[in-house]
Amino acid sequence: MEKVTQIPASPMDFLLFPVWLHRKISIRLPGLLLAFIFVGCFDLLFYENLIEQSIFVGSPASVLFRFILFIILSFLIGAIDVILTIYPLGDFLQMIGRRSDKYVHKKISVILMKSYALSHLLFVIPYALVLYSGVDWTQVGPVSANQVRVLYAVLATLMPVLPFLQLGILYRTISIRTRIQTFGKMILIFAAYFWMQISGTAILYLESLAYKLLKP
Repeated sequence: MEKVTQIPASPMDFLLFPVWLHRKISIRLPGLLLAFIFVGCFDLLFYENLIEQSIFVGSPASVLFRFILFIILSFLIGAIDVILTIYPLGDFLQMIGRRSDKYVHKKISVILMKSYALSHLLFVIPYALVLYSGVDWTQVGPVSANQVRVLYAVLATLMPVLPFLQLGILYRTISIRTRIQTFGKMILIFAAYFWMQISGTAILYLESLAYKLLKP
């Protein structure tokens, strides 16, 4: 039976997801495949505005072809994104566990991959507002509608914080699903921060290639 750390409910459940959700993350393959597709769809949907790029316009046959191609590319990019970002961190976490003689699930990489996929939920609404709201955010100023200015202020405050909340979700998964001490977890999170900057650059390049294939 898998060992997990007991963590009481807290207000952080709202930002970093409740404890029960982290405990429910399984190592089953179907869920991992869904994680790949979800992350890939996220990557492509929020790389550019699909509507402005006219990706899904044209004849029914053309739209169907691009939709199928979109799903295939989403799966491929999502798989690369998740594996490239998380697999090295999972190996590093297992090494920390062995050296500190603390429990780490042998398939912790799969658990972290699904946690990483779930963390993308934080970005969906803010990114959708930025890309698909129809507002030209570069033109927001004193003469803009009050609601637009308030929303701009909220997004400008929230967007820089989201990557750290994403790391917080990974940290919470590690805290719940392993017995690694705080120092080891902090080392892993610092490593994750810098590694995600590097892997993110590679994913952006793949997204640009995918859009070249998708555009009419």
